[in-house]
Amino acid sequence: MFDFILPNYHDGSIINLMSSISNNFEQKHEYKELPSLTSEELKRSHNVILLVIDGLGYEFLKKQKESYLFENLRTNITSTFISTTACANTAFNVGYPPQQHGLTGWDINLKEVGSITTILPFVPLFGKESLDKSNFKMEDIIDMPSFHKNFNAKCFALINKKLASSQFTKNTYKDMKIIPTASYTDTFTKLKKIINTKSNKRKFVHAYINDFDSYSHNYGINSRTVKELFLDLDKKIKTFSKQIKDTNTKLIIVADHGLIDVEIDKQIWVENIEGLSECLTIPLTGESRLRYCFVRPHKVKDFERIMKTKLSKYCWCYKGEELIKQNLYGLGKPNKKIFDRVGDYVLIMKDNYLLNDKLANFEKPKRSLKSHHGGVSPDEMLVPLIVLDC
Repeated sequence: MFDFILPNYHDGSIINLMSSISNNFEQKHEYKELPSLTSEELKRSHNVILLVIDGLGYEFLKKQKESYLFENLRTNITSTFISTTACANTAFNVGYPPQQHGLTGWDINLKEVGSITTILPFVPLFGKESLDKSNFKMEDIIDMPSFHKNFNAKCFALINKKLASSQFTKNTYKDMKIIPTASYTDTFTKLKKIINTKSNKRKFVHAYINDFDSYSHNYGINSRTVKELFLDLDKKIKTFSKQIKDTNTKLIIVADHGLIDVEIDKQIWVENIEGLSECLTIPLTGESRLRYCFVRPHKVKDFERIMKTKLSKYCWCYKGEELIKQNLYGLGKPNKKIFDRVGDYVLIMKDNYLLNDKLANFEKPKRSLKSHHGGVSPDEMLVPLIVLDC
C-alpha cells in the first residue's frame, strides 16, 4: 500500500529501543523490545547512557566508514512517523511515539490553544512570545505520564542550556535531574563526571546533542562543514569512551532522524497551485517535507482533483485518519488529540521536494535551509544504532 519506508514499531524502531531501556530499569513498556539490544543485555551494565545526536542519519554514517562510530555500528533502526525532532525526539523523552504522545510535527494545529503552534519553542506560527506567558501549559498539550518516574535508577538529562529551561524540556524530562550544557564538549565533560561519581544505585543518562542537526540545516548534510563537525564529534566520543573504560557502562548512540539535501528549485508554493489555497481552511501544518491539509468540506472534490492532476508528481496524498488507523504514528490506542492534529489529508513529499505556503506577513528569508527532514526517504527515516561497552 505504501511505496516508502515505514516506521517498524513491531521490533525495529527507536520506540523498541526505548522499550528495552525501560524494561531494563524495571518499568514495563507496552511495545516489544529491540531484538538487537535487549533489556537483558542492558541489565548487565551498571550505567546506561542514551546519547541522541539530532539528525545523524544511517545513510550519512554509512559514508563515514573510517569513523569510530561506524566501526561500532550495530544495526540501523527506523525513526517515527514523522521523521522529525518534534515527533521522534519527544519519543526518546517520553518513551512512546506520536500515537501516544500526540505531537505530529514542527507546526501543529492546537485546538486547545486556538492557534497553529511551533511546538518545541511553544510559540504561535506568527509570533515569537512563548504561549506560557498567556497561561497555556505544555502539560495540557502533552498529557503523558512521566516515563522515568518508576525507573530503578538515578536519572539524568543533559541538554543545551538554551533548551534546558523550556516548557517542553521540563515537561518531557520529568523525574530526571536536568543538567544544562554549554556545548557538546561540555556534554562529554559532564557525562564523565556523572559516570565517575560512585553510586550503589544504577544510573540512566539521556544526553542530547543538537549541533549536527543545526549545522546540516544551515550548510547541507553533504557539506564539508558538516563532515568536519561529524569528525570532531566522532573523535570526542572515542576519547570519552576511553575515559570511562571499566566503569561497566553501556553507551548507546542513536539519532531521532536523518536529513536530505534540498535544492531551491524543489520548493513548491501553495499560492502557485491554482485553486489549492481556496480549498484549505487554515495554513499548512507539519513540516515542509510532510504537510497536513485541513480542507473545506465543500471543496473536497476540488482538492482531490488538484492532488491528482497537479501534485501527484511531487507528493503522495492520503486521508489523515487512514494513516492513524494504519498505525503509521504508532501501535495501540491513539491519543484522542492526534485526530485534531493530523489533517484531513496528509501530503508526503516525494524525492526531495518541499511544500510551503505564505502568511500575509511573509518575507522572503535571507537564507534558505539546505537540508530538511520529516519525509519518508531512507536518508530521513533510517538512523544508526551504535553500542559501546565501557
